[in-house]
Amino acid sequence: MYPKRPQCLLCEQPLADANEAVCAPCTVQLRAGIPPFCRICGREMPEPDICSDCSWRKERFFHRALSFGPYEGRLKDAILKLKEERRLELLPLLVDCLTEAYAAHLFDTHIDCLVPVPMAADKERARGFNQAERLAQGLSDRICLPVVSGLVWQGSSRSQVSRGRSMRLASMENSVALAKTAGQDLDGMIVCLIDDVYTTGATVNACAKKLHSAGARAVYVLTAAR
Repeated sequence: MYPKRPQCLLCEQPLADANEAVCAPCTVQLRAGIPPFCRICGREMPEPDICSDCSWRKERFFHRALSFGPYEGRLKDAILKLKEERRLELLPLLVDCLTEAYAAHLFDTHIDCLVPVPMAADKERARGFNQAERLAQGLSDRICLPVVSGLVWQGSSRSQVSRGRSMRLASMENSVALAKTAGQDLDGMIVCLIDDVYTTGATVNACAKKLHSAGARAVYVLTAAR
């Protein structure tokens, strides 16, 4: 009996390189966003402008949000398998996406540190990790910026992805809090918030508001998908 060849985590086809988690064809299918983008949230747009989601927002506490690509196809598959199936082997692939997006959009913005979006403690215990922290650390290793755990989650552990806009916005204000050392760690800093997916922006906006209250000079947002 010959040993079974390792399979791609996304398409389950045999891998040519047993050291890889994803095959070359699936990697090629990770679609990067195509400009022009919304000038605030990074959504793909027909022309450079502000999208309808951003135009109604009364208060915005982050300077700009950017992502590698749209939340679809193989990129969506990779994120879901990382979180739902705990396939940590997919982290390097998603860190590659973040690194490419950072180099394309944020390289010249003089970011001082990376701050992961926090997760409810019970949810993190159940999953075994906070994907935003893992992504931030992976990106930190690539671009040599420190990770500052400046935020903690104190609200409901219910996933925001499945909630409507009004419920999401109403739950955010009291869900995020500053870590005890946030003031001394973030004062005067240009911060880049890291998460896996940007949805309506309610979570990162609440996080950015807290970071500004700790003295952050500016807040950018970087996610793998939008």
